[in-house]
Amino acid sequence: MPRRVINSSSSSSSPTMWSSFNPAAAGRHRRLSCLLLPAAVLVLTFTFCTRPATAAICGTSSYDPSSKICCSGSVQPWYNINTQCCGTTSYDPATKICCMGRVQPWYGFNTLCCGTTSYDSSTKTCCSGNLQPRYGINTQCCGTTSYDTSTKRCCNGVVC
Repeated sequence: MPRRVINSSSSSSSPTMWSSFNPAAAGRHRRLSCLLLPAAVLVLTFTFCTRPATAAICGTSSYDPSSKICCSGSVQPWYNINTQCCGTTSYDPATKICCMGRVQPWYGFNTLCCGTTSYDSSTKTCCSGNLQPRYGINTQCCGTTSYDTSTKRCCNGVVC
């Protein structure tokens, strides 16, 4: 992030004020001010930053975009940089998944959606919107039921 010195001094005992501009959405700018304070005897420098209160509009409500997110007109919590919306609810995609507008549990890399429900595709399969057991690599759907193709067949939508 580019920085511009506003007030600096060659003396290590006086603090240095920095300011930087960060373009925000819709062409607006947010100003972030930081005060660099040298440590007493150590060579370390501590940085204290403050962000002035800025408000955004979500539906009919105003909110602070540094701590909240707007999801379809509803102000929701902001979890981290990866926070996403699922309908009118926010969620962290590292721990949850969005299935047709509903936040559901995340079961790892095998997580899939079956309608509005999440499931582990290594143990289950989705047959016409219904969760069914998985029978290994030979699993197929027969209508809304799963079956093992090595031992059974699908006859007119019925396992036989």
